[in-house]
Amino acid sequence: MHSPRCHSYEIYRHGLSPTKRERFRCQCCHRVFQLTYHYEARKLGVKEQIVDMAFNGAGVRDTARTIHGDSTDTGSVRA
Repeated sequence: MHSPRCHSYEIYRHGLSPTKRERFRCQCCHRVFQLTYHYEARKLGVKEQIVDMAFNGAGVRDTARTIHGDSTDTGSVRA
């Protein structure tokens, strides 16, 4: 296992998230991360996709449809 930001293998356990998922901290870049995320926008690459779509004029519902499929629940997409 390595840090998704700096790819260092110097990581240690850093407690639990509010959703009871284990968190890790990198000793090099000091970033905290999880292996799995409950919140979609924290997944690798999703936030960048949301920002790109916003800059290109896509609406919130279009962005939600692209990320989640046919769902029109706009409450789960935040940039």
